[in-house]
Amino acid sequence: MGDVMELQLRQATKTLMEKREENILVCTHVDTDGITSRVILEELFNRLEIEGDFKFLKQLNMETLEDIPFKDYNLIIFADLGSGQISLIGKKMEEYNLWGVRDHSVIVLDHHIPAQSKIPDNLIHVNPWSDNLDGGREICGAGVAYKFAKSCNPSYTDLARYAVLGAVGDIQNLGGSFIGMNREILEDAKVRGDVLEFPDLQFYGKHTRPMFVSMRYFTDVRTDLMNNDSRIVNFIKRINEKYNLEIDPREPICSLSHGEKRVIGSEFLSRCNKYVPLSWVKYLPKVIFGMSYEFRGETVMTPLRNLEEFSTCINACSRYGDYKTPLEVLKGNRGKYYNRMLYMLNKHKRNLFKALKYIREEVEIIQRDKFQYFEIERDKIEEGIVGIVAGMSYSIEDVDWRKPIFAIKERDKGYKVSARCPKLLTFAQDINLGDVISYASRKVGGIGGGHKFACGAYIPYKEDFIDHIENRL
Repeated sequence: MGDVMELQLRQATKTLMEKREENILVCTHVDTDGITSRVILEELFNRLEIEGDFKFLKQLNMETLEDIPFKDYNLIIFADLGSGQISLIGKKMEEYNLWGVRDHSVIVLDHHIPAQSKIPDNLIHVNPWSDNLDGGREICGAGVAYKFAKSCNPSYTDLARYAVLGAVGDIQNLGGSFIGMNREILEDAKVRGDVLEFPDLQFYGKHTRPMFVSMRYFTDVRTDLMNNDSRIVNFIKRINEKYNLEIDPREPICSLSHGEKRVIGSEFLSRCNKYVPLSWVKYLPKVIFGMSYEFRGETVMTPLRNLEEFSTCINACSRYGDYKTPLEVLKGNRGKYYNRMLYMLNKHKRNLFKALKYIREEVEIIQRDKFQYFEIERDKIEEGIVGIVAGMSYSIEDVDWRKPIFAIKERDKGYKVSARCPKLLTFAQDINLGDVISYASRKVGGIGGGHKFACGAYIPYKEDFIDHIENRL
């Protein structure tokens, strides 16, 4: 951690302690990173015996800021959001005559790229970018919340597990493992025995899917195995014959030994070599091999054991506006909340299947020189899953897997845009979709941003937007 962030954390801790008896509001984002940030801060408040109000925010903009009663609270904390909207928060404080007023403070605990803006003395902005540390790779929002909790009391290392889950949910292990402050936080969780880390294959569904299904949906490289179960089964059969093994493709990946995983990965890598440009081959191991992260206390072969799958469960609720269920499950309140989560997970899968069918059968994929896009009618796909569907669309033949894809959905006012690209493309072409969508949305009076390979925007109109994407790419 850098010197500036260290200082920011000390100031934030001092402010919380000074205002612990006063009115406090905590606002967090609604994805895995935001919900894990909330759990950490709730638990911190419980331990410090601080009363506080908590609020989820789907996004932070002029509209949602209007709903926050700044004057009613002596301290407002924003977690996993706020940095990109720091100028808007400053404007609101000025509007309410709170700029520099010591009785009213704001703390922003975030990892997104900050907007350039003058901020008041009573706004403490904790962000890794202050030390030129990459908030997209080195620490997530829940990680910043954890550092804040640890600054309040260094013994609170049991909260590290939530920050690790937040980082996995934010795909900060993109290169296969964690770096920077994420690595330090992971070590806290490993020392306590809460999180396991081990080398693994980078197929999704290691605990909940048969192996052939995990391989069927691998879209980072398009091979002849994609969407072809019989070829996958024959592929495994030939591996068994070649290495004298008895791997059952119907078993999940977690049931394989380390040696069996290595063999499957090596053979799969050889298969992929035939389908990628020569200059991309060196990046293949990064999308096939990497580290797995699991909660030691969760049951094997359930959706909550592997952190990637746990994150999907959270998103299956939060993307439909149900934030309470994942919050309670994270806090250990299982029973009805766990059952509700499984119900939402199944509903989520059905919706994704239906949405992908719609894209495949009714939507035209429009090809441009450096990217591709498709448009979604207003009522056809729920807004919360547009990004996931964009990513899944790489399993459709008409989609060029070597180019980024943008999904543009009509909404009541303007459009929602989600962009995705395979991880291999991120490594091989050094594409930064977050930068592209931020630039293009600003040009049309919208707002957008995100990660190199996954991001989103809200725009008022789409006509020039496509051209701005082309120019930036």
